[in-house]
Amino acid sequence: MTENKSRLVFEKYLEAFAKESPAEQEQLLNCSVAEDVVFTNPGVDGRGRTTLLTHANSFQKRFPGGYFRVNWFRQQHGQLLAEWTQYDQQGCTLFTAHSYARLNEEGLLVHLAGFWAEGAV
Repeated sequence: MTENKSRLVFEKYLEAFAKESPAEQEQLLNCSVAEDVVFTNPGVDGRGRTTLLTHANSFQKRFPGGYFRVNWFRQQHGQLLAEWTQYDQQGCTLFTAHSYARLNEEGLLVHLAGFWAEGAV
């Protein structure tokens, strides 16, 4: 998979968190994340696309209008590393963090690990 394609998949995953509609979140996760995805960050240790959808919905309730932008992105051998920033609905920076992910043979994210300082959110 090319860097552009894997970046698009990762950006669709991030975009799901920016949508207020659970139906739009689900659509974006369905085309970017494997059904059996494993996802972790300092406050979450989850498994499955359905659980991730619940997590994305909770994000919008906690940060209405919040969204992410990728600062830089690297890809190799079905793995990716990205730096991204979270913004509030006014476009103010909340924090910057990093993600490591693996893609499966279909080009969907199968493992996601987010890293940031505890207390950032």
